[in-house]
Amino acid sequence: MKISTKVECGIIALVDIAVNSAKGDIVKVAAISERNNISAKYLEQILPHLRQSHIINSVKGASGGYVLARPSAEITLKEIVDALDNTILSHSIFSEKLDSAANTAISQCLWEPVTHYMQDFSAKLTLREITDRFSEIQNSESEAPMYYI
Repeated sequence: MKISTKVECGIIALVDIAVNSAKGDIVKVAAISERNNISAKYLEQILPHLRQSHIINSVKGASGGYVLARPSAEITLKEIVDALDNTILSHSIFSEKLDSAANTAISQCLWEPVTHYMQDFSAKLTLREITDRFSEIQNSESEAPMYYI
């Protein structure tokens, strides 16, 4: 499966917002950009899709930025992906140029089960689970042993 840069950067931005707004702080686009090496202009094109899908809220003004619209445990990966590119988790369709019996058989045996699995999996995986794993990885990297000579 190929995921677009838009979806990848959107998920990264949401993880950043979730982690950095956990204490009620407002997260600025420039800070997300700097921490994750993603163009601020590109983020400014992505974040409105997440706002329109009621995943994040924007805060206007000089100290404005973004916060999650609801707890990260209530935001699913499916919801995020659908907000950014609703074709990724949709049903796959073979070319109509192929034999219809072969097309139907392959669709029923392969694409429909794979699509259902991906939809179910992404509907169960929450932003909270992703951010928890992110925090675990960050903590384990920062706890690397220090060697002195």
